[in-house]
Order: sequence, then structure tokens, then C-alpha cells
Amino acid sequence: MSIRKMRWARVEYQLDLRTPQRPVPLGVVVLAETGFQVQSILAGKAPRSGFTPEELKTVGPLGRSQLDGWVAAMAKDLLGAIEKREDALETLASIWCWNLRVVIEPDVEAQRGHSLRDVTARLYTRHLGVPLPREIFEQPEPATSPESHWSVTEVGYATN
Repeated sequence: MSIRKMRWARVEYQLDLRTPQRPVPLGVVVLAETGFQVQSILAGKAPRSGFTPEELKTVGPLGRSQLDGWVAAMAKDLLGAIEKREDALETLASIWCWNLRVVIEPDVEAQRGHSLRDVTARLYTRHLGVPLPREIFEQPEPATSPESHWSVTEVGYATN
């Protein structure tokens, strides 16, 4: 695979729009477009039902409802934009622009031999500070771990 540029965006949650503070990083969206083919991966974390991660202790019921199922909802919007041949990142950024938002970042390079998944894992680690699990079905985190309060989801699309 030759070196190529990939477009990406970070997904984050702003706790209070009236008093902006450091947002909670939630995931990344990465796109590789070659001709008429688009490959994309959305990888993100959401709070598990019944748990409130430390970063979200100040989030009320409305804010929590925004976080429940966000990966599936955003994945649906991503696929819709790709199928309509829209600029998928711009579409997501226009839809997801409030507390839960998509922020487009500068393009990144994919080195020889690196897959879209490899680039996604690198950006996920850079944005969230923890590695993207290699296998989603890895051993669950121990119940005492702060990471056990989050579920990680990865969605990929390849279209022609």
C-alpha cells in the first residue's frame, strides 16, 4: 500500500456549552477515499448502562441521553452521507455540533503497510489516551477499573 492521506475527525462531549471546558474525548472517524471507493471507520466509547464514569459525574439526564447510543446513531449518519456521496465529515460535523460534536482535524498520512484500522487505532490512542482494543471481544476490564464504565464500539464501511 502506498502512502496516502486520510481524513479524520475527533468526537468529543462538551459538558457545558455556556462555560466551555476541556471536552471529554469519545472517539474518532477516519475516511480513506480512492476514486469511487470510500472506506471509513468510526471507533468510539460510550458510558455503560448503569455506570457513570468520573468524567461525566456532572452530566444530567438530558446530557446522559445524548451519550446513550451515540455510536450507532453517528454510524447511521456516516453511512447515509457516504451513500449520498456527500462529504461525510462535513455532514457529521453539521449534524453533531452541540454537546456531542464532531471536530474535523487536518489530514494524516498512512505509512506503507498501515491499514485504515491501523491509522484509526493510532488516532484513537492519540485522542483518547488509551489504546483501541485490537479485538472488540477482548477480555472485559475488571469491574474495579475506570475503563469498565465504558463500552467501545467500532463500525466500518467500505462502499464502491
